Amino acid sequence: MKTLLAVFLTALFISCGAEKEAVRYVGFRIYDPVYVALELNLFEKHGVNVEIIDLIAGGPTALQAISGGSAEIALSSYMAIINASVQGLPIIAVSDIQSSIGTQPLEEFFVRSDSGIETITDLAGKTVAINLVKSSFHYTWLMALEAAGMAETDVEFVILPFEQQELALINHRVDAIGVLQPYTLRARENPEIKTLFTALDIFGERQFTTHVMNSNWAEKNPELAKGFVGAIAEAAAWIEANQNEAREIISLHTGIPARDIENYYFQEHAAVIMADAQFWLDYMRSTGEVTAPHLTVNDFATNRFNPFVEE
Repeated sequence: MKTLLAVFLTALFISCGAEKEAVRYVGFRIYDPVYVALELNLFEKHGVNVEIIDLIAGGPTALQAISGGSAEIALSSYMAIINASVQGLPIIAVSDIQSSIGTQPLEEFFVRSDSGIETITDLAGKTVAINLVKSSFHYTWLMALEAAGMAETDVEFVILPFEQQELALINHRVDAIGVLQPYTLRARENPEIKTLFTALDIFGERQFTTHVMNSNWAEKNPELAKGFVGAIAEAAAWIEANQNEAREIISLHTGIPARDIENYYFQEHAAVIMADAQFWLDYMRSTGEVTAPHLTVNDFATNRFNPFVEE
């Protein structure tokens, strides 16, 4: 009898002491409130155990990871999210991570100061670095080229991670680059390169990247989904009120010196902006890339997991 009781108590102790199953998140070396939420124990506060999986090169491949079951949550641009939705992948945008707001473009595009390149049309026949095909930067370049009366084939795109692009530009390996926070300040202050344009010049004040969940997982685990988004919303508010401390955290997780990281701003409560989701869907329809008439923003974006936002 004593043996059975001991076994029962041991099992109960192990069960109570066991860690919650990890929610796997695909991380990137960018300014991400996930890192702040981790350092401030906000996920723990909201009942979520988040594990960073730092394996993916960009948003489109991150979507493949979460739709295939290798992770539950990632980040991606609306353009990649829409493409994935058309393919029937189970994904849903749930919280803000990248928005061009006020004087914060996030996406900035540079050429060498001595290149003689003054406008986008001067890039004809030149080499342009992007972090990934079908990424937000790729689409911003396409919009910029179209506005200048040029085609995608008028330039040569080369894939390079953000952290390699500035050096590649200086060393004449490419003729133009596009980087985002926390790589923009250092590039802007480098006298060897100059700004050609920013995201604000191309598509204005828009949300363009969000955290994304496997929608099947989110529907089966609504409390975990709400816990993740709630922690992100609190982290975003904390960042805006504690920019210096946030810089140190982002530096820790990206390897970028804190002095090279600028202030960062989010949509209120890190909300998904449905009007911006509609803007990107309309844009992709205008290019003919999306032809599915049944697709709506509600199919790939929502605020129903955000405890601070009423839908």
